[in-house]
Amino acid sequence: MSTRAKLGGICLLSYAIGVLLSPYFLPTDFLTVNVAPLFIDKLLLSAQHISITNDDALNNEENVVELELTPMKYEAPYKQVIGDDDDPFHGVDIVLHRNGEPDPCMRQQQQQQSQLDGDASSSFTLLEKLLERLGVTIANDNSDDEAASSTASSKESMSPLSQSILRSTEQFAKPLSFDSKYDLDATLTHAFATNTQSIFSNAQSSCGPTWEQDPTKPHYLDQVNENYNLLSSYSSLLKYCDMGIDRTPIQPDHNNLVRLAQVKSLPCTFHTREGLRVTSLSMLVELAREVKSDEGECEVGDNNEESDQTCTSSSISNDSGGNARKELHLYAVSAGRVFMFAPKHVGEVFELPHVKGPQGLPVSLQVMSLTPRVFDIYNFFNRDESAAIVDKALKETSETHKMKRSSTGASGYNLNSKRTSENGFDTHGKEAQIVKRRCMDILGFDEYEESLTDGLQVLRYNKTTGYFPHLDWIDDPRKKEEHNFDSAGIGSNRFATILLYMSDLEAGDGGETLFSHGWPAGQAEEEHVQLDDAIDALRASGDVEGILKRDSWEEKMVANCRSRLAVRPHSSRAVLFYSQHPDGSVDQSSLHGGCPVITDQPKWAANLWAWNSIRGGFPGSPKNEHVVEKNRAANKSPENDQQKHATFINDKSDESMRHAQLFFQDTFWGNYGFGDPPLGINTFKGHKWHVRVDGEVIKSFTIGRDKKQEFHI
Repeated sequence: MSTRAKLGGICLLSYAIGVLLSPYFLPTDFLTVNVAPLFIDKLLLSAQHISITNDDALNNEENVVELELTPMKYEAPYKQVIGDDDDPFHGVDIVLHRNGEPDPCMRQQQQQQSQLDGDASSSFTLLEKLLERLGVTIANDNSDDEAASSTASSKESMSPLSQSILRSTEQFAKPLSFDSKYDLDATLTHAFATNTQSIFSNAQSSCGPTWEQDPTKPHYLDQVNENYNLLSSYSSLLKYCDMGIDRTPIQPDHNNLVRLAQVKSLPCTFHTREGLRVTSLSMLVELAREVKSDEGECEVGDNNEESDQTCTSSSISNDSGGNARKELHLYAVSAGRVFMFAPKHVGEVFELPHVKGPQGLPVSLQVMSLTPRVFDIYNFFNRDESAAIVDKALKETSETHKMKRSSTGASGYNLNSKRTSENGFDTHGKEAQIVKRRCMDILGFDEYEESLTDGLQVLRYNKTTGYFPHLDWIDDPRKKEEHNFDSAGIGSNRFATILLYMSDLEAGDGGETLFSHGWPAGQAEEEHVQLDDAIDALRASGDVEGILKRDSWEEKMVANCRSRLAVRPHSSRAVLFYSQHPDGSVDQSSLHGGCPVITDQPKWAANLWAWNSIRGGFPGSPKNEHVVEKNRAANKSPENDQQKHATFINDKSDESMRHAQLFFQDTFWGNYGFGDPPLGINTFKGHKWHVRVDGEVIKSFTIGRDKKQEFHI
């Protein structure tokens, strides 16, 4: 009798586990997708790692099944981070957005928190009742009832997010660390995308891919699904996070990514509305605590409709019982892609407390336009930095970097009659490096990568000079260049530009940055001025009479600058705009130009181009292999022939170099001591690099003409 009862208990538990695992082996049906997650998942969570054992010491005929509750593998380290007493995710709902989209695609069930808090204990009670129906009594091997109660209480005190994260960690074979951003990316993606474990009520939601799949090139996850029927257990978020082999650019840290368990797909990265990347569990905990302590507010559009509502990273909602809850908004970025801000309306402000400008002032963005995406940046740089950058540009003597007539094109030095400005480059100067790093902080990068930036381009516009509207995104439709510029695929291209203005020009002086597809902020459609009317008004004003020729491109530019969206320069002003959409496709609305200056005072400016992946000239940059092979066969010099790659190696043979540091001129570049790895740097012929110890220059190197060079100390 006792043996049969125990066998029945084992069969019941085997059935429960089988129902849970069946989606991974058999086609799913209504029960496994919709019912099993509501019962079996919570049952196994509360009665984790159940072991049924015989008790030979029992002499009576009572049927006994012993259930041993053991914590999940990562429960102890998890609680060390979040704390044992108060789960910070209680009362906080996760709201998920796709990159660059202000409206959420998934929202945590508001009633689920209170439901799941009590479900763990009720599921276990249900298990007791089921086994009792079979005449089986559940015995806890922990004789201390108080300790057993404490264990159950610990389970019940976990929030739905904590439960989902811990369940997801169980799926990974490799050891995980809550301090690793790569491990956290994979864990959160799994927790959000797994139907049977997700905290979201609408797992099959609008968080899927934003692009149309080429039917001739099926996504590799579809092939996995055909062979193993695994995708039925995951939401469409999985394909959004992993865009596929043909749509995932290779970032410098690509080999560090942790693939999801079972399907082996790439994870998303997760950012706040303000662009701060979530890099550890402790950071996520801190964000949740900030949300709970914040009053939270929403900015509402002029018509006061809910659809125009723009909420910050923390906002308030109410559950079904009328209890106030907080929302933590996270923005999912596909693997290989880069974060982009998600503006809702013109005038919206993004406070960036994690980015500090000069004198430690907080940096913020204000939306100037939605199409194209243009933002004013406040407290980004100051007049001292501006003056230093201009001064260095004027003193530069190298042929590749000194001030000269601006050129255009993907490669080579090509003059354009519609670009009459002058420009030079500052790639390694002290102020340039500070500004470049600040730019990348604003754009949502948690680590600075030189290979994702161009040098700081310094521009000078004298009277009558300007630049016809153009895209910063480099077009190579026939793939004639060695570099692959197809950013919608696996190529890399400029995705964002930050403009820095370094001189003051008054209204009517020209020199604005024109966005040809934009309209002035706040201007009603009936107030839009068309080009012909703008030209008539300009001629009537006499402002360009005797300065610009009639019917010239310069005259049309000035007219457009007075009727379309235009940014007037003033010293220390900065502007951000995007040249790509979040999926890497070109944003044609980012067409822009430099309006001709019509005063004697020159316009000074600078810009930084940020790339969506490794740019040309750096190791690992994407290539059009057919062009590479063609050039190699023709013995043609590769692209970026002016650029040299230098490697600085400490041979550890000179004790005086134990704590050496490498500088470009006066700019610190990196530690160069005994315990430091070699420094690989893209530089140019004639550049001087200094080795310093305790601030004193011990040795200097000058870059020669060879494409690859090594320098040893």
